[in-house]
Amino acid sequence: MAKPTKTRSRRPAPGAVADFAATKADKQEIAASRDGRDITRGWLYPLQLAPVDDTVLLERGGGDYRTYDEVIRDDTVRAAVNQRVHGVIARPWQVRPGGKRAIDKAAADFLQGELDALQWDNVTAQMLSGVFYGFSVAEVIWRADGGKVGIADIRVRNRRRFGFDGESRLRLKTLENPWPGELLPERKFWVARFGADHFDAPYGLGLAHYLYWPVWMKRNALRFWAVYLEKFGTPTVLGRYPGGTSEEEQNKLLAALQAVVRDSTVILPEGMAAELLEATRAGTADHAGFIAAMDRAILKVSLGQTATVEGTAGKLGNDSERERVKDAILQADADVLSASFCDSVSTWLTEWNFPGAAVPQVWRVFDDEDLDRRIVRDKAIFDMGFVPSLKYLTETYGGEWEEKPKPEPVGRNNPTGEPAAKPLANHAETSGSPIHAEPKDADPTPVTAQVAQMQAEARIAWEEILERVQALADEAESLEALRERLLSAYGDLPTDELAEIMAMGFAAADLAGRLDVKEESGDGR
Repeated sequence: MAKPTKTRSRRPAPGAVADFAATKADKQEIAASRDGRDITRGWLYPLQLAPVDDTVLLERGGGDYRTYDEVIRDDTVRAAVNQRVHGVIARPWQVRPGGKRAIDKAAADFLQGELDALQWDNVTAQMLSGVFYGFSVAEVIWRADGGKVGIADIRVRNRRRFGFDGESRLRLKTLENPWPGELLPERKFWVARFGADHFDAPYGLGLAHYLYWPVWMKRNALRFWAVYLEKFGTPTVLGRYPGGTSEEEQNKLLAALQAVVRDSTVILPEGMAAELLEATRAGTADHAGFIAAMDRAILKVSLGQTATVEGTAGKLGNDSERERVKDAILQADADVLSASFCDSVSTWLTEWNFPGAAVPQVWRVFDDEDLDRRIVRDKAIFDMGFVPSLKYLTETYGGEWEEKPKPEPVGRNNPTGEPAAKPLANHAETSGSPIHAEPKDADPTPVTAQVAQMQAEARIAWEEILERVQALADEAESLEALRERLLSAYGDLPTDELAEIMAMGFAAADLAGRLDVKEESGDGR
């Protein structure tokens, strides 16, 4: 038998980790795109504006985003983008503390107050236009607020005015300095990027990149379809002129016919046949089918499905599955935008106003759990011995809540242990009348008193029985084993005292019943 080879461990020797962490390769960026080593773009100077990575935008519009302004004018594109944007801002938003300390909560409360004073949904909607174009830029207007820095306004700017240089810094293109533009100060502009599949794409890659060609083909099909409908929706006028007619007279005839029907006129010399007119008209052209196919392509790219715009839900598949696909896309948009805000504006405010605090997080709420299922779950947790807080009940179920009154001690005046009833309001305090409305003193019946006493005395006996059952449950390996143990231990449970209490209670109830019958019948015997 061959001797087994001994596998050598790849764990680094002591001190090797520290040596590796100290090397420059561990701390420096190796695959940067601005040092001339990026084969996809070549050398990029730090002060040079980075080119747009969108090949469609470069080839069809020379990098000008006005090209995509024409794309979003399409009705189907507009409807799909509206769903992406409005579906996000329709969700509630919340500010969550970044930690559990008091300073973390104070930072979150401060940010909550700042956003409450803004039109946050409007800002969110404008920033989400980056989903279509690839990126969005907003300028933050700061203000001094009692020794703290606050937000006076957040204004989303036109992305055509900005560019990114070789160091990925934001620059403003102006008339005086259109290229490479003015370098902008730090902690002033909020940038959100969408759709890019790698880090070295500062402009992002929006839906417009993928929607340009479906919209272009759809518009051309619509133009051809309009010509088709005009041509074959009206008769073609045929004019004949005799042989030897001058060219000038022929043009006059053609102009007269075109005044009647434009683009559907023909002039022929007498004796020439025109049989191809009807043959051409008899051809087929499925423009509607082609345009519908382009619309479906637009919706699939934008929403991942078509049902929520075309109204075909229930015919093509499961409605809830299609809604979940769309909601997942909307939540992704909201999360990307929220993360960019937390990494910029939220971080700046926290570092300025609450040094050392964890950065609060701003998120859109997409938790649509069925309340019926949540009620069942909360009931199970309550039965386990845990009581939800008042804050949880209010945030989860809405409405106004107050704690249930605690039961009063069992006694002569309260044999059942029910919470004491609130006394009636003093009539004199509410109406000015000297008359007082006093609550009636309801005497408990003998049966009620006996039941209360029976409950109190039986509680100790029941607790002893339940302790034995709990011990059996703790020792059982399975439900089947617990069942067998309960059956075998049934005769050994301490039930004598409980049986004696119940017997006395039943006897007392029987005597009380006999007494009631005797009093109602008037029999004094």
